Amino acid sequence: MSHPRKIIVTTAHMECCMCPTVIAGTTSDGETIRARYRWGRLVIRLDPPNLPCGGAAGAWIMDQQLDPEGLAGFLSYEEIKDLTDEMIQWPDELSPMPPDQTDDDQSWLGPPNPLDL
Repeated sequence: MSHPRKIIVTTAHMECCMCPTVIAGTTSDGETIRARYRWGRLVIRLDPPNLPCGGAAGAWIMDQQLDPEGLAGFLSYEEIKDLTDEMIQWPDELSPMPPDQTDDDQSWLGPPNPLDL
């Protein structure tokens, strides 16, 4: 999977820092980007702007099995940036999680990842 242009991520925050590692952000085109690393697999989705309930109607731009045993679930932000450097320009640092998004209310996460089914 690839993308025809380099994606510029303007803001990004960590939604989950353990297994799975999940980083979400916004691109310079207003799209939502979501990188997720679970079971040794890094998947990145790019959703168009203004999708209801988080959507999940966008394109999968990366799907790569990094751990052949499928057991790993953590990647650092630096590792994700290095692995995606050719297709995505991430911010130097992560932003804090938006203040209205707490552990008690996870509706902002959108629907489940179809790759986990």
